[in-house]
Amino acid sequence: MKRFPVRALALVLLAAGGLHAQSLAVDTLAPQMPRPPKWVVKPAPLALFDPHNTIQAGAERLLGGRHSVQGEFGYGWQGINLYPDLRDDYDRFEVWRGRAEWRRYSGRYRSHRKPHFATVPLGRYIAVEVFYKQISTLQNTAVGRECVDGTCAFFERGTFPISRTVWGSHFKIGRQFVMTMPGDNRWVLDFYMGLGFRSVNSPRISGTPEEVVRDISLPLNLWDTGERGLRLSGTLGLKVGYIL
Repeated sequence: MKRFPVRALALVLLAAGGLHAQSLAVDTLAPQMPRPPKWVVKPAPLALFDPHNTIQAGAERLLGGRHSVQGEFGYGWQGINLYPDLRDDYDRFEVWRGRAEWRRYSGRYRSHRKPHFATVPLGRYIAVEVFYKQISTLQNTAVGRECVDGTCAFFERGTFPISRTVWGSHFKIGRQFVMTMPGDNRWVLDFYMGLGFRSVNSPRISGTPEEVVRDISLPLNLWDTGERGLRLSGTLGLKVGYIL
């Protein structure tokens, strides 16, 4: 009679473990791939609608365990810009972008109110990224010549190549999940948000560092005030990917 409570307790624990295991479904790719996935190719079509728009794409490389690294590159020029002020008011307007990211997946997520074991590259993740951006154009402006301690002998007026650079870093949280499509579930959506900082450099003319630039009105993004320095930065995005 004394052994009955022990057996009953053991049965209750086994039943609870079985229910927990049943509540965590294994999330696999359909159809089954002949080998574990290694890459996720990610075009970034929303980059075309940025004021400094680019044709942009990236690729995520899956590493061992729950880790991956991701790289992204974009290039834009005057002819593809959707905004008349930037397309018509500047000459040889170009934009370069680059991002590098490390991420770690949690190994699970919830779908339709049910928890799942997530197979990398699916599920929730945290990430750290660094990024770089450069805007270049030709602009008619004045440049100081023969300058000493900020005082210039004369100013030359003309059309000069001007550039501005931005770099920074974000800590991000996100989730990558399957887009259910007939016959092929390798398409994924990657949603993320993050917070960090960015450093904006002053516009400069290509040439010797003694040159002093005047009357620059280089086009800026909404987060720019026109002044150089370190500032708070946020990121929010959605990408489409295809698992290889």
